Amino acid sequence: MLNLNHSIISGISISVPKNIEQNNLSQKEKNYIGVSSRYFDNTNSVKTSDLCFLSAREIIRTLKWDKKDIKYIIFVSQTRDFIFPSTSCILQNKLGLNKDVLAYDIPLGCSGFIYGLFNSFILSEKTKGKGLLLLGDMSSKFVDLKDRQNRILFGDAGAAVAVDFSKRKNSSYFLFGTDGSGSEYIKYDSDQFNKKSGGKFTMKGGNVFNYMVKKIPEQINFLLNKSKNSSKKIDYYVFHQASKFLIEKIANKLGIKEKKILMSLASFGNTNSASIPVTLFKSKKKIKNSKIVLSGFGVGLSWGSAVINTKNILFTKLNKV
Repeated sequence: MLNLNHSIISGISISVPKNIEQNNLSQKEKNYIGVSSRYFDNTNSVKTSDLCFLSAREIIRTLKWDKKDIKYIIFVSQTRDFIFPSTSCILQNKLGLNKDVLAYDIPLGCSGFIYGLFNSFILSEKTKGKGLLLLGDMSSKFVDLKDRQNRILFGDAGAAVAVDFSKRKNSSYFLFGTDGSGSEYIKYDSDQFNKKSGGKFTMKGGNVFNYMVKKIPEQINFLLNKSKNSSKKIDYYVFHQASKFLIEKIANKLGIKEKKILMSLASFGNTNSASIPVTLFKSKKKIKNSKIVLSGFGVGLSWGSAVINTKNILFTKLNKV
């Protein structure tokens, strides 16, 4: 278990494409997937960096941050603008940040928020300064529109999470896991440097479900035990919005009451790396001054969980591109 004591989330801003797609679900799909609608770019003109840029700009304005005080920018995404250069560098320039800012990309999906938050908390503690954690994925760029099973599940979104140094002790706890033997379970077989024709997204949902429904409850129980937190002390749980059925099964194994589970799946879908901050945004009125368990899991296979405290997080309105 990894423990940090002097970093906080100060603000969150979410951006989505303007287009909303409604799902006409069967009863079985409502029970298993649970996505009524989601934001989905149908113009093929919006980039992930566009969503994250707008989110970052708005949260900087809302918090009234001086850009000169921003020490780092981390961009977490599977749909970066290019293989190289890093999208974080592009965003540094677009946002007008200092040239001595630390900037890098993390190409993770479902677990990306936990990894990005851990990196951000470390950097804020070490620099005693502010930073931007930008996360987003545009599934519209890789999901086959003829593939109904995946199209009705995934949505597009970008998030900016403002992280700052806290003089007062504010403990957070993290655990991570990786199992590359499951790398074939969720995969985009792209051409990139492999000289393959076209790219195809495949997901063996049953394999992922069977793995994570066992692994995540084990990790969260271990994390709570090691951090000396009982489930009674936890106000809310926010899971990666993989599917309604998987979240419910994980919650059942943990013995969590339904009122403690925060969801955004119904109106945003599975937004990959942005799904946890999107869910925090969706429940912004509930989470003021709360102790929350966060857990992201999926492609890699990669997973991570955290216990954090929320202290008066500021939110912008929902931004649309």
